[in-house]
Amino acid sequence: MTGFVPKEKLTAYQRWELAAFDEVERMVQPSAAAPPPSEEASPAAVTEAPLVLPTAADIERMHAEAHEQGYAVGYEEGLARAREISTRLDVLMTGLKDSMSALEQDVADNLLATAVEIARQVVHKSLSIRPEFLIPVVREAITALHPHPGHPLLFVHPDDAELIRTHLGEQLSHNNWRIIEDSSLTQGGCRVEHGASEVDATVETRWRRTIESIGITQEWLADMPTGR
Repeated sequence: MTGFVPKEKLTAYQRWELAAFDEVERMVQPSAAAPPPSEEASPAAVTEAPLVLPTAADIERMHAEAHEQGYAVGYEEGLARAREISTRLDVLMTGLKDSMSALEQDVADNLLATAVEIARQVVHKSLSIRPEFLIPVVREAITALHPHPGHPLLFVHPDDAELIRTHLGEQLSHNNWRIIEDSSLTQGGCRVEHGASEVDATVETRWRRTIESIGITQEWLADMPTGR
C-alpha cells in the first residue's frame, strides 16, 4: 500500500502534474455565478424545416413549361422576323417589277424605232431600184385636185421627170399639166399645185403619214437615242 507522501517530498514532475489536474478540474466545474444556458440557444430547441426535393414528375413538368415558354417566345420572334423579311421582299419585288417594266418599255421603244428606220431605208431603196413605183403616186395626186381652168403644175425630181413623161405624158398634156423639175424633192415623190390647191405626195410626207397611222410621231423618233 502506498503511504501518504508529504507535499514537500513530492518531486517537481509530481507537483506539476497534480497542479495541472487541479486546474483542469477547476476549469471543468461550472461557476456558481454563471447563469444556466438559455433554452432558446439550445440546439435541441431549434426546429428546422425539412428539405423537400422535387420529384421526377415535377422536373418533367418544369422542363415542359420551360420548353413551351421558349417555343412561344421563339415563335413570336421568328414570326416578326418573317414579317420583316416579307415586307422587304415586297418592296424589292415592286422595285424590280417597276425596273423591268421600264426596261421592257425602253427595249420595245428601241425595237420599234429600229423597225421604223429599217422600213424607211427599205422604202428609199425600193424607190431608187424601182422608180416606176412613183407612177401610181402621181396618178393619185393629179386626180385628187378638182379640175378648173389654168395650168396645173407637177413637181418631181429631175431623175423622175423622164419616167413621168414616158408613162403619163399623153394624159398630162391632154389636161394641160406642166412638169416642173425640182431637185429639192426626194426621188420617188411629187407635189402638185393647181391655183390655191396643193397635194403633197413627197416621200417625206407620205412616210410621216404612214408612221402616224400606227401611232408614231416624228417628235417621238427625234427623242429616241441615236445609234440605233
